[in-house]
Amino acid sequence: MFRLSALLCCSIFLVACGGDGSSASPEAEPTAPVSGSPSDPASDDTQPTLGPLVEGRSFATDTRDTDRDGIDGLDPIISDAPPTCARPGFNFDSGPDCTAAGTEGYYSLSGDTWIDAQVFVPPHREGETLPVILHSHGWGGSKKSVLDAIPDCDEPQAYDCPIGEGSGLLAMFGQLDALLSDLYRKGYIIVSFSQRGWGDSEGDIMVMNSYHETRDAQAVIDWIARQGRQGQLPIAVDSSGNFTLGLMGGSYGGGFQLPLAAIDPRVDTIVPVGTWHSLEQAILPNGGVKGGWGNLLCLLSTGRSRHPFLENACLALTAPFIRQAAVLEPSGNLLEFVRQNGLSLLADLELAQAPFLEGMEPFTLRPIDALLIQGTRDVLFNMQASADNYRYLKMAGGDVRMMTNQSGHMNPLANQADGSTSCGAVDMFSSIRRWLDVKLRGANESVLDEVPEICLSLDDERGVIVDTIPGESVVTDQLISVDQVWRPFDIRIGNLQGAQECQTVYEVPADTTQVLAGIPGLRDFSVQGGIIGGGGAAYLGLCLERGGQTFLIDDMLTTFAPQFQSFSELVGVGEVLKAGDRVGVMAFKAQEQMNFLTTATLGQVTELLVDTVVPGTGLDDTLLGDLLNPLQGILSAVNANAYSVRGEVKLPVFPAGLVSYQIGSEPPFLEAEGAFNQFRLQ
Repeated sequence: MFRLSALLCCSIFLVACGGDGSSASPEAEPTAPVSGSPSDPASDDTQPTLGPLVEGRSFATDTRDTDRDGIDGLDPIISDAPPTCARPGFNFDSGPDCTAAGTEGYYSLSGDTWIDAQVFVPPHREGETLPVILHSHGWGGSKKSVLDAIPDCDEPQAYDCPIGEGSGLLAMFGQLDALLSDLYRKGYIIVSFSQRGWGDSEGDIMVMNSYHETRDAQAVIDWIARQGRQGQLPIAVDSSGNFTLGLMGGSYGGGFQLPLAAIDPRVDTIVPVGTWHSLEQAILPNGGVKGGWGNLLCLLSTGRSRHPFLENACLALTAPFIRQAAVLEPSGNLLEFVRQNGLSLLADLELAQAPFLEGMEPFTLRPIDALLIQGTRDVLFNMQASADNYRYLKMAGGDVRMMTNQSGHMNPLANQADGSTSCGAVDMFSSIRRWLDVKLRGANESVLDEVPEICLSLDDERGVIVDTIPGESVVTDQLISVDQVWRPFDIRIGNLQGAQECQTVYEVPADTTQVLAGIPGLRDFSVQGGIIGGGGAAYLGLCLERGGQTFLIDDMLTTFAPQFQSFSELVGVGEVLKAGDRVGVMAFKAQEQMNFLTTATLGQVTELLVDTVVPGTGLDDTLLGDLLNPLQGILSAVNANAYSVRGEVKLPVFPAGLVSYQIGSEPPFLEAEGAFNQFRLQ
């Protein structure tokens, strides 16, 4: 928050962030000719006469040792970013120094990386040019080799055609991948590629490094442009290699979109779903360690080619007592490594007036049209990440919109269950279709009237429509009467103080209904204590006391290391409050989202892995057992994490009647307990 606020001040002064499918391919219908969009470099007032129907086709790009496309003269996708890199003093690998990223010799003197992709060209008329969707997968997955079968739709060009139902812990991301089939049916070329280290793509996994995975994605764009020039793909390419291009994907497949769009002007629009702004803040929040998800991500990448720093971090994460990033990797190299992975890197460069690559002008974010979608209850990449992306992208002047829902990365060990993908009546998949048609196919802007600037999900049926994120601006907060009071709290956890505490600071007045939605602020904040020898951390979220029960609001919490000083916010939330509800700050000694290997049983962890692994790409049963058996002792380890935390919190609470809502049923605040989706703690 501090970085982005400082960047905004500088700007004002100068006047000026799934997996491989296995079901049958859809029977796509011929698409109507698509008129040139404003972003199409080949658009003009006249359209060429279109020829006969060209059948749809799909092919895989070549690997280093296999010619798979069956097309004469079609070259493979080769990234000039090296397979890996090594820092001075670390003899992990051969290869260039990571700190040399961006220098001329960095790419020219290193090896190449072959990238695997699948291309789906829909039926079209000869002479017709089509927009391209570049897609990538989630962590543990790979490219879409086959598009999912989708239900029939009477009007294939409609925005409400049904798509396949998702299932399991990551249902939303499966549905997002299924949407590709509908876009194919509508006349979009789909290019789905495997990130480095996944599928058949070469290279070490570097967790979406801006100088490696981002460069790989640029190589895919270069390849698409070449095929267009050579007549292999029906796209309109101008002399600079520009063509009509949108990006799509969820989780890890959302992570590639933001830095790529920021540095490559060929990208016309992006739709990142359930992804991060700062990988450091997502996995190592506020100097702490989100060990639970870190363990899971490491297990899901076992057997893949991982960068040495990632390999070392995964080994360290098996220790249940590690709660601080400084203890996880004392040298600081891991922090430097993850700080290159996300839109936050570019925000830092712009604030420092530094270039992305040596020899370039200082980096300045270009306007990017972006539809940001995030789960309010996503415990891996939370609403905070989307808010940070929204803030930074909005400053650059693009058309940026944000919606949250009740889905995302769910943790069943915290008794989470997947919820609605809509924000009230704002349907996620209809919004994506509308967005892409306007941005890539030149549909009338009125098509986006049903996609609000910001929609914050409150539960499975209700969402609140606002112009800015509550808690962001005193001026805009005053327009909807957002509470401006700072309320003190002082909590002691661990030893004889108990394992958790909800210290309430606010009570909803009688005969009123209010909304708690946005970013809670922190000030005068401090954490003291920890386990013997250091290494402790505070786990904090907002709690709700209602009817004698205590809930962790939206299942959201974050961690704070004692030495970390840049505290300004808690994690964003969205909830309807009733008269008599009491809201406060909740602290935990341990919690499943942060360190579930110390709070769960071996059976629970096994079940989580089995449910989460993408079929055909994850761990087999034997390997899974070999990995988990040594953890049996860890799971029963003593969990000593005593600390005290104090400060002041400002809650984004406002009267329900002063804003607009998108709801799935009337009235908007029906007294239905079923709409409350948090897990009871006490």
